[in-house]
Amino acid sequence: MLRRLATLTFCTSLTLPYISNAQADEFERFLKNQQAGVEAIKNDYQAYKSRYLAAFENYKAEVEKEWQTAEFTNQEIWASYSSDLQKKQVIDFAFNEIRLSYKGDKQPDKDQVAADIAGLITLTQRQAVETDPVNVKLMQGKSRTGIPKESLLGDVSAVYGSRVEALEKMSRAAVQYQEQTEKGTVTIVKIPLAAELPVTRSEKFLPAAFKAAEKWQIEPALIMAIAHTESHFNPLARSHIPAFGLMQIVPATAGKDASKLIYGEAKLLTSEQLYNPEFNLQTGTAYLNMLQTRYLKGIKNPKSRLYCAIAAYNTGTGNVAKAFIGQASMQKSYQFINRLTPEQVFKVLKKGLPYKETRNYLSKVTNKLEHYRQILNHPEA
Repeated sequence: MLRRLATLTFCTSLTLPYISNAQADEFERFLKNQQAGVEAIKNDYQAYKSRYLAAFENYKAEVEKEWQTAEFTNQEIWASYSSDLQKKQVIDFAFNEIRLSYKGDKQPDKDQVAADIAGLITLTQRQAVETDPVNVKLMQGKSRTGIPKESLLGDVSAVYGSRVEALEKMSRAAVQYQEQTEKGTVTIVKIPLAAELPVTRSEKFLPAAFKAAEKWQIEPALIMAIAHTESHFNPLARSHIPAFGLMQIVPATAGKDASKLIYGEAKLLTSEQLYNPEFNLQTGTAYLNMLQTRYLKGIKNPKSRLYCAIAAYNTGTGNVAKAFIGQASMQKSYQFINRLTPEQVFKVLKKGLPYKETRNYLSKVTNKLEHYRQILNHPEA
């Protein structure tokens, strides 16, 4: 018996190190491949971001030579300039209005204003991308076939009766005035849009939101609330980070993580992909799924976890953890969070999140969440 035990011990001592080393080598190769993939994406993103910033800064410098008040596409507006930079067109999704601006002492006549309004009524999302100098340089000749040909402004026919009626009503509602600036006289035409238009514009994204919600087990009202807050349902919204589209996806963070969940490997998502509303909603929803089921899974109360996920969508989990324990470790913050009620969690986030933008963001999204729950007749999950 002692001999058998000694033999077994000896064999084990020879065999285990061999197996352990093989496993260690395999795991090390896996880590190296993973790290190489992460580094490649990081490098590709930095190059992509550099191209974007260079294109935007060059365009911005050109525009600011001509305009005292220069406006650029962001999370609230879509802005475009004529090739000679003497005319500016803005669709303001936040204020629900169109603004047309013309340089020069001569005021535009009614026919010119009507023609410009008509152009915006028929402008498609793809056309808007193809005529944007920043997007053109960023895409470097790549196909835009994934970007829809649907109206950027929204379905005016559903609100005004027809495009012809829309043009007539918008023209009648237009208010025109002049401003004297250091860079010349500017005539501004403001056209308030029908109050129903933002509603009809948001409704067309509902099927895609429900599809994403079903796939990633996320409340549809939450998807709509975040898209509303992030972009006011402008599918071509972009920010300086840069982030793109309805749910303002940052390619190097949410985009990278979500693509790994969707495709099984991390990919660098591009603006032409993220300008596609359905793809954008799928990506943003997949990231919400990761936040709730992976990064914040240690939070036991679903409502507390929801509040933290909303904040993390805007600022990252590290800053959420800082609100509770002063350091960027969700793992260490779980014990503290799980002692609080959801209402207490919300109060701590509102007071302790490092950035005012995120504190306001949390309130905006939670308010809109209740709004969309009522609209969709979905009670609190």
